[in-house]
Amino acid sequence: MPAPPQVPAGGRSTSGVVSLTTDFGVSEPFVGLVKAQILARHPAARIVDLTHGVPPFSTEAAAFWTERSHRYFPPGSVHVVVVDPGVGTDRRLLAVAVDDQLFLAPDNGVLGPLAGLPGAKVRAVAASTLLELGIREPSATFHGRDVLGPLAGELSSGEVPFEKLGSPCDDWVRPGWAPPEVLGKTVLGRVIIVDHYGNCFSNIESQSIVPYEVKRVSFGGHALPWVRTYGDRPPGTGIALINAFGVLEAAWVEGSACRQLGLAPGSPVEVELGRPPPGGG
Repeated sequence: MPAPPQVPAGGRSTSGVVSLTTDFGVSEPFVGLVKAQILARHPAARIVDLTHGVPPFSTEAAAFWTERSHRYFPPGSVHVVVVDPGVGTDRRLLAVAVDDQLFLAPDNGVLGPLAGLPGAKVRAVAASTLLELGIREPSATFHGRDVLGPLAGELSSGEVPFEKLGSPCDDWVRPGWAPPEVLGKTVLGRVIIVDHYGNCFSNIESQSIVPYEVKRVSFGGHALPWVRTYGDRPPGTGIALINAFGVLEAAWVEGSACRQLGLAPGSPVEVELGRPPPGGG
């Protein structure tokens, strides 16, 4: 049975769990080296590969997976996000504490959805803190290995309090991607993620649709039937539904909506809504 969260002297609980979200893929040793640096600082750390399949440089996809997944982790987990097209520049590293979890990432918008949550505490990681922890002379191109990995190891051990990381800040980078647009009873969005199955996740939240009557859904100009789950239509059928992560999705039963409908990140999505049901909205 896993050990319960420990409460070190600083008062913050720590589970010893570290999650990794990157755009590194798994063909090269990048992920392994980040893990090695975490374990060098905290040999008992338990590392979870959330995903290393984020499309290269897609801070929006990384933000989505991190924000939608952290609630399933034990309290006191540390989440490291390395999607960092600005590595080696003067961009900051950011730490966010919210929902009894800690998050580390470059300050490029990837932690924006979490930093904006009620009760979130945000700190810019100070260069002096890194020096105190012996994190010196990082390479110009691999801060995941040289900075974020060691820092995550220290935080997951509970030896370094969040408050020691740096000064509070409220000028963190806000997400730069466009939100859905609501025009009367029409919601306009776009595809943001295509998963392993070819399912296409949109940026339209379930709250924008429920509890209205759904009159029409289209992805990339293709009208799709509105269903509750994949098994509601036979194989070879395109469908639209709210998925397990709370957003509107296009799927192809036992096939790939991406391939069958010619969809990709950025493809337009449109929902036409009717009246709320009696007693709704």
